[in-house]
Amino acid sequence: MTHKPLNTLAAALMFVCLGSAAPAAWAKEELTPLIVDASFNASDAAAKGFDIADKTALKGIKRVAVPVFAVEFIIADNVSTQTSGFAAAGRASSSMYYKLLGVGEADFQAITDALYLNFLDQLKASGVEVLGAQQVAAAPTYRKLTASGSPAPIKSDSTMMMSPPGLGLYGFATMGGGNSAKGKSIFGALSDVGSGFAAVGAITDTIQLGTELDASLIEVRMRVNFVQLTDNNKGFFGRLSNTASTSGKAFPSVDNVMIGVQTGPMRSTMTMKNSLVLDSTAFADVREKATTTGDVVGAVAVGLLKLALGSKDSSSTSELEVLADPVKYREVVGAGLGSAGGMVVARMKSER
Repeated sequence: MTHKPLNTLAAALMFVCLGSAAPAAWAKEELTPLIVDASFNASDAAAKGFDIADKTALKGIKRVAVPVFAVEFIIADNVSTQTSGFAAAGRASSSMYYKLLGVGEADFQAITDALYLNFLDQLKASGVEVLGAQQVAAAPTYRKLTASGSPAPIKSDSTMMMSPPGLGLYGFATMGGGNSAKGKSIFGALSDVGSGFAAVGAITDTIQLGTELDASLIEVRMRVNFVQLTDNNKGFFGRLSNTASTSGKAFPSVDNVMIGVQTGPMRSTMTMKNSLVLDSTAFADVREKATTTGDVVGAVAVGLLKLALGSKDSSSTSELEVLADPVKYREVVGAGLGSAGGMVVARMKSER
């Protein structure tokens, strides 16, 4: 393959900037999700389902390796809103908190492992030679890259980032989209900027790894969510309302899909524009979190304090638990992620 020269640092910076900007684009596309059901066709969806920055690295690919394969599972999420308050009216606020129960790390690992093997099979079926994880892990530069990253899984109170056995997490894969709460946090944003600089630092070694393996490198990151949350007071007039409200709807979905393809010094990024909405029967129940005596005492204390201060502020909080059916969840989410992988492979094949 012949490629036009490209400044490596410039390409790396462009890639990270695109990665940082992607969540805003995904947020816009949430209005038009793709429903994954019996009629879903991955090849048809792939034709217009991606934004691709510079397709050069996708051309003429014959031999590939997948050194990074990250799947982020959201296990807790929340949304909050507050009105501005005006004249004699107090401010109103509303918050919703959701937590996923019934499935955990073992389920997420099993889903990720099966997805990874299926993705490799899909690549092979598309007509390219695919190196296995053992071949990738044996490369000296791969050991250097994984040493600079993080061992899987990467866990927090709201997410788990999984990777198949034998592979590590580094570079852009550690820039997890996180839940919606993190997305609105300046600290979350700063954290991702730091990860972005780490991704830039990994580009030179990534190019070297491709040379050692004599292959194009495909880096994969996907996210599985379990609830859609809405701030019903968005916008100027919403903030002026006398009431504040938030809403939520539980269903599994796949979003924040980003693929990095490195062919020699050339890099292409693919970001999936639409979220994939999956079958809600993966969840057996959605219920209010049980109220404890401490919760009641705390609410009464806050109410009495507001009364004593003459405050007109009002607030409401809902805490809900989404109970997954483990067998159905693994089936539905596994199939949904497989559909996302099928879209990636189909689009890459069409661009070759």
